[in-house]
Amino acid sequence: MKKIQHIILMLAVVAVGFSACKKDLLDKQPLDASSGATYWKTETNAVQAVNSIYLYLGDFTNRIFLSCATDDSYSWSNWPSDIQYAGNGTGTASNGVFSSYWSNFYKMIGAANNVLDNINKVTGMSDEMHKRLVGESRFLRAYAYQQLIGMYGDVPLITHVQAISEFNVSRTPKANVSNFIVAELDTVANYLPLSYGTADQGRITRGAALALKARVLLYNAQYTEAAAAAKAVMDLNQYSIDGDYLSLFNGTNKTSPEIILAGQYIANTYANGTATWVGGPTVGGWSQVVPLQKLVDDYECTDGNTIDNSPLYNAAKPFDNRDPRLKLTVVVPGTVVNGNTIDITNPNSIDALGKNNASFTGYYYKKYIPTVISGNYDSNSSNDIVLIRYAEVLLNYAEAKIEAGTIDQSVYDAINKVRQRPGVNMPALTAAKAATQAQLRAAVRRERHVEFPMEDNRLFDIRRWKIAETVMPGNAYGILNYFNSSRADYGQHILVEKRQFNVNRDYLWPIPQNEVDLNKQLVQNPGW
Repeated sequence: MKKIQHIILMLAVVAVGFSACKKDLLDKQPLDASSGATYWKTETNAVQAVNSIYLYLGDFTNRIFLSCATDDSYSWSNWPSDIQYAGNGTGTASNGVFSSYWSNFYKMIGAANNVLDNINKVTGMSDEMHKRLVGESRFLRAYAYQQLIGMYGDVPLITHVQAISEFNVSRTPKANVSNFIVAELDTVANYLPLSYGTADQGRITRGAALALKARVLLYNAQYTEAAAAAKAVMDLNQYSIDGDYLSLFNGTNKTSPEIILAGQYIANTYANGTATWVGGPTVGGWSQVVPLQKLVDDYECTDGNTIDNSPLYNAAKPFDNRDPRLKLTVVVPGTVVNGNTIDITNPNSIDALGKNNASFTGYYYKKYIPTVISGNYDSNSSNDIVLIRYAEVLLNYAEAKIEAGTIDQSVYDAINKVRQRPGVNMPALTAAKAATQAQLRAAVRRERHVEFPMEDNRLFDIRRWKIAETVMPGNAYGILNYFNSSRADYGQHILVEKRQFNVNRDYLWPIPQNEVDLNKQLVQNPGW
C-alpha cells in the first residue's frame, strides 16, 4: 500500500464538508452536510468524499492499543481508551475502549454510505472512475464490518445514510454480515485496478479486496473458499515478501511490495503519536504499549525448535540464538533504537525498571518506532499503520489448506516464504518436522504469533481459535529480573498484573452501554 497523495483534501472534506452531523446512535454521519445537490457536482467532489473515508483506516491510537487486549502486550494506563480493562478482563460496557472502536467504524461506514448514496449525482465522470470510487467505498465499508463482527459479533448492518426515523435498528446476525462482506468484495474486486500510478498510489486495489475476502472466509471457517481467495492474491503476482521486516513499520519503506493495506500518515500534515505510545523514555515515549513475556517466549531458537526443546536455549542468556524477529520486534536489553542503546541493566538509564515512564515489563517494542520522531506527543510520528500485508495472505492460505485437510507442498512453501524472509532466514518447515494436521496447525499458529505482533491479527486469532480462555487469564509477566538486584522480585519474572477471562462473556466485547441506552432494539452481549 503506497501513500495517498490527496490526504490534504481528505482533511479539508472531513473538517468542512462532514462536520454538520448528529452525534447520536451508531455515530451516523453525515446526515446532510455533503449529501445535497450543493456538494455533489464534480468528480473532484466525489474523490474528496472517498478520500475522507480513508482517514478512519489509521485511527492510530486504537490500532496500536488493540495489542494490549491480547496476551502480547500490556498498557499501564487506562488513558486514553480504557484498554487495560479489556486486557485484564475487568471491563464494563461503559468503558471507553469498547465505544471508541464501535464509534470509529460506524463513522467509517457512515462516510462510505454517504458516497454510495450520492455519487450518482455527479455528472461527467467516466464509468471507469465511477466504478473505482464505488469499489473503494464499498471495500472500506466492508473492512469496517469485518472489524466490527470480530469484536462484537452481531452488529447492525447499515448500508445507506439513515434518516432520524431509522435510528432504532437491531443487530444483524454475524453470519449474515460476513456473507454481505464477501459478496461486496467479490463485486468490487472487478471494479478496482491492480495498481495505481504515482498520483493515486495508496488507494484500494484488487489485491486488497481479495486479501480481505480471504481473511473473512478464514475467520468464518470457510477453509476451502479462504484458500482459493488467498491463492487468487498470490496469482496476481503483485506482492512479495520484503527483505527488511522492520522497515515495514518504521516509516522507511512505505511503498513496500509486501504492504497491501495501511493507514497512512504524512509528517507535519497528518501525523500520529506512535512513538509516544510505543516508545520508551530514550525515544521520548511513555512505554504505554509494551511486550509481555508470553510473546517473547513464543519465538523459536535459530534451530527451529521452541525454547523448551532447543539445546541452543540458555536461560542465562535468553535472547541469544533466537528467531531474528524477536530482536526486530522487541527491545531486549542492549538493543539499539535509532542510534540509542536501551539498557535496563544500568540503574542510571532512564529506561531502567522503576524509572518514570519506563516499561513495567522491562521490554519495549522496536517494531513501530519511527526512525524520524519530532513534534508533540500526539503528532510526533508519520510511520504508517500496516493493516494487511502479503505475509498474512500466505499464512492465511497455509492455515486454510491445513484446516481443510488439503495439505500439500504449497502449504510448506507458503509458510517458508514468511519464515525465510531475508534477514530472518529461519530453518524451513518440512514434513519431517510437521507432517500431521495437528503439527502443522501448531506451526502456523506460532508463525502467526511471532510474525504479527502489534498488528490486528492476534485478537481475532485467539478468539476464533478459542484459545483466549487459555492464554489470557492468570498472571501476566514481564522480563526475568536479573538486572536490578535492588528490587524485591530479583531473580523472578516481573509480575505485571493478574488477568481474568470469563469464557461465557469475553469472547465478545460489549455493545457500548450508551448505544444500548439510546436504542432499545440493541440487545447486549451475554454477561455484560
